[in-house]
Parts: sequence; C-alpha cells; structure tokens
Amino acid sequence: MSPSVSVFSPRSRRDGGRSVALLLAAALLWTGCPAAGKRASLPAADEELLGAKGDPRILTLVQEGGSDAFAAIVVFRGDAFLGQSAMLEESSFPLLNEFGNTAILLLRPNQVVPLLKNPSVRRIAWFGPQGRLARLHPSLELDLLARFGAGTEGRDYTLLARFQDVPGEMEERQATAAGFRVDTRGGPNLVLSGPLAGVPQLLENDRIVYLEKESGK
Repeated sequence: MSPSVSVFSPRSRRDGGRSVALLLAAALLWTGCPAAGKRASLPAADEELLGAKGDPRILTLVQEGGSDAFAAIVVFRGDAFLGQSAMLEESSFPLLNEFGNTAILLLRPNQVVPLLKNPSVRRIAWFGPQGRLARLHPSLELDLLARFGAGTEGRDYTLLARFQDVPGEMEERQATAAGFRVDTRGGPNLVLSGPLAGVPQLLENDRIVYLEKESGK
C-alpha cells in the first residue's frame, strides 16, 4: 500500500496552488476580463453613438469598462446651468465646472452611453483624471470651456507652461505631440501656442505643474 500524501505537505500545497492559478487564468479568459486584454463588445448602435458624439479616448474607456471616474468635457445644446442643472442633479453627475453651454463632469465608463443618449448632449471629450484640473489656471479653464462650447478648440491659443525644472527636448517633443509649438523658453517655463483641444494631452506630462494664459493675452 502506497503511503498517503498529506494535504499539508509542500508538494500538495504546490499542486493546489498551480490548480488555483490555472482556474483563475481560465476564468479571466472566459469572462473577457480587462486583465486578459480583451475589450467589451458594444452594441453597434452604442459604438455608432460614441463615434458620432464622443472621441477615441472616450470610446476606449467605455470598451475597457472599469469603475474609475474621469473628467470629461460635455457640450450641451443649451446653457449648461439653466437647462441641465436638474438633469445633472438627478443623474448624480458631479459638476466640476461649467461655462455657457459646456460643463466638466466627473463620469464613470458605464455612464457615458446613457448620457450621450440624452438629446440635449451634443458631444463629450475626454479630459483625464480629476486631479489634473488643479494644474489649470481658472481663467484658462474658462477659456477652454468657451472654446469647446463654440467648437473652436482647434484654433491656436497661447499659454504658459510652468515645469518642475528646466524642460528639455523630451518635454518639448511631448508638447509638440499634443499639437503645440514652442514660442519662447525661459527657465522652467515654456510659452506654447496650439489648440486648447490638446490641453488634456499636454497635462499627461506630470512635470508640468501649472498652465495659465500667457502674460498680456
């Protein structure tokens, strides 16, 4: 008779751990969990709506799902405060700022499509994590909202970017990738010109500590 193997033996623990790992891997593949690298399949009508009223970053967030909140720029067909305050309150969308027909809302991926189905919503643009708004001067933020509301966010705008220290070639390349050109350099600051639509991408650089209007503008 062969000797029994204790469930508390090292070999048994290794075999049990391997089995659990295999089961977890199979579960991830079966459910299409983001950890397995598979995006959610959206109804064709929802994808069409996201393509018409959203932007590529918004589409990706909805496809990936998740529960992390993000800031988004929402353009309405009428005044955001007068016409939409009741709807926003009922829907529990945190309002971070508003100006005219545009607002910055804190959303979760599963809230995007229902919001886009509201006929009063013209479009939504991704902004990023809420904390990045703290690096925008209030007057620049209002100009950003006004440009998005008017549909002119693609026009040139001159701003001052303050960095943690003297920016180098990498920081300038990142600014260029966001659609900006470098006008002047001075110590830890760059004067940039480009579309306000590129500000969210510009703020992905965490070495930027503050963005504001260029002096005299």
